[in-house]
Amino acid sequence: MKLHPSLLKQLASFVFIASTKPPTGEGTAIVVHKDSPIKTVADLKGKTLAFQRATASQYFVVKALEEVGLKLSDVKYLNLISPETRAAFIRNSIDAGVISDPQLAEFQRTVGVRILRDGKGITTQGGYWLAARSFVKENPELVKIILEEVNNVGKWAEANPRDVAEIIARDAKLDIPTLEKVVKRRRYTLRPISDEILSGQQKISDLFYEQKFITRRSMLRM
Repeated sequence: MKLHPSLLKQLASFVFIASTKPPTGEGTAIVVHKDSPIKTVADLKGKTLAFQRATASQYFVVKALEEVGLKLSDVKYLNLISPETRAAFIRNSIDAGVISDPQLAEFQRTVGVRILRDGKGITTQGGYWLAARSFVKENPELVKIILEEVNNVGKWAEANPRDVAEIIARDAKLDIPTLEKVVKRRRYTLRPISDEILSGQQKISDLFYEQKFITRRSMLRM
């Protein structure tokens, strides 16, 4: 993955201003069909595993494999985006796949899957709010107000998952019970950016650099 110099320059002009609290990790999982002979992550050796490269899914897969003494090269991995993985899984043309919400929640209710390993303890870094460096510098009080309001909405969302699901259902083509499961596995409130949070992101960046999925080593700092 090689980013155009102009895009790198634009990205460099943005700064982290907040992080969403980590989800439960249950919204991402390596799954197989219920009748699959694959019982554990270790059984994936030599099997076909689909996920999207250079994303959080790849980081999840690498770490899950490491837990059982395997490397990415020990599996036959396919680079598929989420809808493609979903379709391949339904066709039964892959042995296993990394599926995330809302597809995972839908599969758990309709298709019937067996989870080998979910993202607890791995895919729990949380999300990030970014802003233009110049905007933050010129409008510190406005940025503070925006983040406070975002956090207030997040508190409401976490306290009212059913209402959130009903709002999302207006546009999403999913039933409310499935969406409610998705909402409950996410977090919407904020936490300040810290060295610990950036360290977690740095580990992901370093792993992708080592695997040659990014060509420049990035250094994150406060």
